[in-house]
Parts: sequence; C-alpha cells; structure tokens
Amino acid sequence: MDLKILLTGSSGFLGIRLSEILSKTNHRITALDISAPKKKYGNFEYKVMSINNYLEHNKESLNKFDLIIHTATVLPFKGKKKDLYETNIVSSLNLIKQISNLDSVFFVYVSSSGIYGKPFEIPVQQSTKFNPLDTYAETKLETEINLAKYLNNSNYAVIRPRTIMGMSRKGIFEIFFKLIKYNIPIPLPNKGRQIIQFVDVNDLSRLILHIGMNKISGNWPAGAPNPKSLKEHLDSLGTKIEKKVRYISFNSKFFEFLGNILVSLKLVKFTKWHFGSFPLDFYFDPLWVPDNFEYELNNEEAFFNSAKTYFLNLDI
Repeated sequence: MDLKILLTGSSGFLGIRLSEILSKTNHRITALDISAPKKKYGNFEYKVMSINNYLEHNKESLNKFDLIIHTATVLPFKGKKKDLYETNIVSSLNLIKQISNLDSVFFVYVSSSGIYGKPFEIPVQQSTKFNPLDTYAETKLETEINLAKYLNNSNYAVIRPRTIMGMSRKGIFEIFFKLIKYNIPIPLPNKGRQIIQFVDVNDLSRLILHIGMNKISGNWPAGAPNPKSLKEHLDSLGTKIEKKVRYISFNSKFFEFLGNILVSLKLVKFTKWHFGSFPLDFYFDPLWVPDNFEYELNNEEAFFNSAKTYFLNLDI
C-alpha cells in the first residue's frame, strides 16, 4: 500500500537518512524543514518553512496523510532556550492538536533517551521513571505528555534513541577518534567500565518506518543489541585498526564538574546530561523491541561504522 507521509525535520541528520530510504519507495512524501534539502527526490514535495508556518497555510491538508514522522527538533547546542521551547514544545503541540481528531493519521514522534537522565535502573525498562537533567530532555518529555493528552493511544508511537551514530555523526566520540588517531591518551571516567549503547542512524530509520508503516503504537527504545563497556569498544576498535589505545583515568564526579563548566561556557556541543550520564551504565532492556524488527548492526558494529571516516582501513 502506497502511503502519503509528512516528514518533519527532513534536512536534519536523521531526516536525510529517512529521505534516502523513502526515495526508493512508491510512497508520496511531503518533506518539511526550515532548511532547503541538499538533495531532492522525485516522490517528494518540499516545504521549506517552519512547522507553525506550514500549519497556518496547510492545516486543512493534514487529513490527507496516512503517517506523520516528527523528527524536527532544536538541539541544545544549536539554539537558545526559547528556541528549544518554541520548536520542541509549542510547534509540536500545535501539530498534535491539529491531528487530534484525525483517527486516520498515525503519528511517530522521535523523542530522546535523555528523558531518563541518570537512569534509576539498568537496563532501562518500560516502567523506568523519567529523570530529565536538562532543558532539551524536558522539552522532549513535555511533548510526550502532550501526545498522551491529545491523541488516542493507538494513534501514535514514541521512539527514544540512544546515542545516534553514523559516518557523519560521532558525538563525543569524534574527540576520542582524534585522540586515538594521534596516539593521545583518552580521558576515561569510571575507567571506561560503564556499559554504553548506540544506535546506527540507518537502523533507527528502519525502526521508525517499521513502527510507522505497521502502526505499532506505544513507547519504544532505539538501541543496538549487545552493548559492552566503553573500554571494551575502544579496545576492539584499537585491535581492528592495529593501534594501541591509551587512557587516562578520570574521577567521574570531576569529569561531570569539568563538563558542566565547559557547557556553561558554551565551549562544547553537549549538555549537562551528556557529562552526567556518560560515566554511568545506560542501555535498554534487550527484550523491549517491536515484533518483527531486527537491528542490522550490533552495538560494536554501529561504533565501528561511525569511526570509518577517521580510520579508512576499518571494515565491518
């Protein structure tokens, strides 16, 4: 069945990968983003505007969509607090309200695992309480609350990704890859013993489409299988590229303290949550996966895939 799909945030990192996959289908896509696309596809219609502007001029057309995939977001290091509030809460709420009476539309919202902050239990499960540590996570949680308030439970799904990795996105690990490349010791809190989880952007995109196409409602994590400790992943990478990885042990509390200073001075593209949760175990219950979905890359493979642009001899 060919679907009509509205994709918000289509020019972002995740939106671009979703667009690439959807371009190979017969679905008709309306791609919405404030930034123009770098590449266009034949089965796409492009709207270069904000969500609020789109709703102002096109709200009557929302009933034509079978599926809305809402990835649009302002990241904490790319906007002021008011920008996070305006896009992540207000614009999302306006969109949710406009479809609240449209039972034919299924809504997929890409939230964040940041809503768990420093998790109260490991592995994180469906019953784990939320513990947001920064404004970004709070805005994501607020939209989840609004979804439950305005939409029928069977008409939407929430996806909470772990650290999203890809060949053009590495997060804090870009720093680690550089240090490895130039034989500089890596500062590791908790001696790298914390079990850490990633998700490759391709697998995240596949999960979103699997849930959306099959109208699988509920709250879902996105995390690659078989997570290991940070040091195990780094040592495996070193073995793969035939380099010895060197480390410096950092006190976890000092690591968090130093990180918070860097965040306050806006010297890094991270939040207090990143530095607060990084020294801790953080991974999802491996059984918390929708039916008939399998990840293509396990945790280590997702990590290696992200490192490829730094280490050209790396093969997975």
